[in-house]
Amino acid sequence: MRISTSPSRRPPARRPQSRCVRRLALIGAVLFLSVGCGGDEDLSATGPGAAEVKVIENLYDGHYERAWADLHPTHQKVVTQKLFAYCAQQVTAVGEIEQIEVLDVFDDDAKIPLLAADAETKAVRVRVTSFSGESFVDVDHLVKVGDRWRWVLNQKSIVAYRRGRCPR
Repeated sequence: MRISTSPSRRPPARRPQSRCVRRLALIGAVLFLSVGCGGDEDLSATGPGAAEVKVIENLYDGHYERAWADLHPTHQKVVTQKLFAYCAQQVTAVGEIEQIEVLDVFDDDAKIPLLAADAETKAVRVRVTSFSGESFVDVDHLVKVGDRWRWVLNQKSIVAYRRGRCPR
């Protein structure tokens, strides 16, 4: 197939007005889409929210070794993987989680035991719901180590693990 470019078959010249209308329509569409998407950030998809969801999923799926592997390296020195798994098994209702919802991720100047005061820390508020409909809301802290977010132990847990006991 051959396309002719004879003067009689050229498309009419575009009017500047139609170009302007197209630009305005494009800008309007972009604004509409950006306003429509605003405020719906999925806090469980990236960063500390995703790390927190992963820890909870590992615990409630019975993957205690994976949860321990995501524990801050300094806190891993406090509790062995074996003791951590034993203790977690005593208190975790494996397979009973229906939903984990990250409610908020925020800066919090809580002091994290055994870590430097200038560690990059975030607090993550989650709601965990079981298949029976029971739920609880908790705030956990995560600390950035390299390019990963790692969860941390609270003071009560550190004291118990150092004594070779499970936190209560």
